[in-house]
Amino acid sequence: MGNEKMMILNMLQEGKITAEEAAKLLAAAEIPDNGAPAAGTARPATPSSPRGTAADDGPVSNDGTRPAGAKPAGGVDFDELGRKFAAFAKGLEPKIQKVTEVVAEKTVTIADTLSKGIESTAASMTQSGGVTGTKPATKTAAPAGAGTERHIELVVADGYNELNLAGLNGEVNISGYNGDKISAKIRYKTRRNGAVIDLMKLGGKYYLNYEEDDFEFVAIDAYVPAHKFKVLNISGMNGNMDISGLSGDQMQISNSNGQTVLSDLTADSIKSESGNGRLTIGRISASTAIIEHFNGVLDASEVDAEKLSMTNFNGSLSMSVSAFERFNDYLWNVETSNGKLTFNVPTLPDLGYHVKASAPLGNIRVGLTGLEFSINDTSLVEARTPSFDSRSKKVRLALETSNAALTVN
Repeated sequence: MGNEKMMILNMLQEGKITAEEAAKLLAAAEIPDNGAPAAGTARPATPSSPRGTAADDGPVSNDGTRPAGAKPAGGVDFDELGRKFAAFAKGLEPKIQKVTEVVAEKTVTIADTLSKGIESTAASMTQSGGVTGTKPATKTAAPAGAGTERHIELVVADGYNELNLAGLNGEVNISGYNGDKISAKIRYKTRRNGAVIDLMKLGGKYYLNYEEDDFEFVAIDAYVPAHKFKVLNISGMNGNMDISGLSGDQMQISNSNGQTVLSDLTADSIKSESGNGRLTIGRISASTAIIEHFNGVLDASEVDAEKLSMTNFNGSLSMSVSAFERFNDYLWNVETSNGKLTFNVPTLPDLGYHVKASAPLGNIRVGLTGLEFSINDTSLVEARTPSFDSRSKKVRLALETSNAALTVN
């Protein structure tokens, strides 16, 4: 029966059947062609059956003997295992639907981003005759097609402040430091005469001001006061991004079509969206962290978030944590599709784990010591540390990958 189910799941993975059809086939696999109950299910009592009572100690053949390999009472409950697999298969349909919707949504976003980049480049070449200049900037405005670099400094006042920096078709590098002013090098190329770009302040809001349609690219390299901003919004498009050494109440970071590196960030709430490039995360601390990545490898280390949602669509995900320090009760949901999931966490006397792991089309290996398993199947695991509720630090982990290996420690 195991081979039949794997064949069905493989057909589902290859797109030969739908999730609904797979669920029906998995349910049908529980019943042999002759209509008799599958091996491991209870047989109805009949005069011709020597073992037809409710206390039957295992499946028997028609002549009353137990088939080779059949388990007596106390062995594997094939009926219960079959129900788990059937329920698991039915759960695949909403999961596949979710992945399909996210892939479609991200694909549209990426297509729009690429379209803007292509249109921007084409327009710049048309206006400049295909030749770009290198005149040094003497004013904020630059002639169309000119490649320009500006150094801008702006003192940040005390109080409630927000920071908004957005790059376009260029790198975005933001580093926090112990100072009181923004020191930025802005490299850009304009699409029209008179295009304006400047670092501005409006009330407590500090932002890089420019019209996106007026520029072919805008690259940012800036040092920013590490503790002066309550809200930070940093975005990039078609370029690499490196954000480090910042703290605040809220951080929202986005980057598409480039490598993204996030390190040494502290906030109550951190949200990151990235795609089409590697995402590397190190030393992030937050009450709530939401990490969404698409089409690339995701490597994370030393994340200390009370509530964590980390998702990687179409790529592997690797996480390593050496300590859970700031909080006492952790709730983590880590998920990837079309890539392996590798998870390493510490084993300490005061730590308790409740692990739920799912790999519908892959294998699960859990190497955490001292766990008690309530489910320990190839593709579905649930386990807890003994006396979990009494541990001083509790970590609840929900881990999932769709069609690859899932390894814990």
